[in-house]
Amino acid sequence: MFIIDPGHGGKDVGGGTNHLWKEKDFVLELSLYQYRRLKDLAIPVKMTRYYDCYLSTEERSERVRKSGARFCISNHINSGGGEGAEFIHSIYSNGKNAKVLSNRLKHSGQEIRRIFTKTLPSNSKKDYYFMHRETGKVETIIVEYGFADTKGDVERLKENWKLYAEAIVEGICEIANIKYSKSENSKIREMKDKQHQYIGKRVESIVDNLRYYYQPSWSDRWLVNTIDKGIGFPEIVGKVQVGKGEQYKVKNSQGETYYITASEKYVRIV
Repeated sequence: MFIIDPGHGGKDVGGGTNHLWKEKDFVLELSLYQYRRLKDLAIPVKMTRYYDCYLSTEERSERVRKSGARFCISNHINSGGGEGAEFIHSIYSNGKNAKVLSNRLKHSGQEIRRIFTKTLPSNSKKDYYFMHRETGKVETIIVEYGFADTKGDVERLKENWKLYAEAIVEGICEIANIKYSKSENSKIREMKDKQHQYIGKRVESIVDNLRYYYQPSWSDRWLVNTIDKGIGFPEIVGKVQVGKGEQYKVKNSQGETYYITASEKYVRIV
């Protein structure tokens, strides 16, 4: 048995809120998608909430404790200016299952920031997060799918949230040792995986005076400089949608990150 916890709800909109979404709504839609997929796969599953409602910490943790589940996935969107997904497990867990979920999400195209645990400042033998501390024997993994205040994450979450939700479903199947069958979104992901063959390769300009940026943007505000024909970056680490176009996320030889157009009119992969 699994239980899915869409974080926040009701008067608690969640810190991972921005001009495009409220965290409570985003994670509810994502969680309902996972719930339906697990039902399709005949995996017993419950949720802490099925609609927009407020749950106190006591109500939420009690629903997890009394669910009969062995595992809980608590879904969230982060904030604070980082980038990539985070997985938080209990200090009393070996982190193996968090790593399984992390690997699946990474394979789906999202960047992974870290997997970690945290203790109470006043007691190093207790978990910091109540979803670990107050949910009894249920192994709870908090999944932060990305940052609501980082442009790259916002673009990826907006475009790919179903792929990310499906990746966690696949990870749950691996944890439970249950055969996974692909959804239509998985087929989309496979198509995108083929596109991801550029990861780790060099990109170089085929024109002079090609602009590159500090952030995924076309604005002069984020302009770094320009490069000429034959000059480029040694490593592509991703691709993001920027307005109506796309940019490669690249690193230079010092490991600094920039963004440059992905249009074949201006660059080539070598």
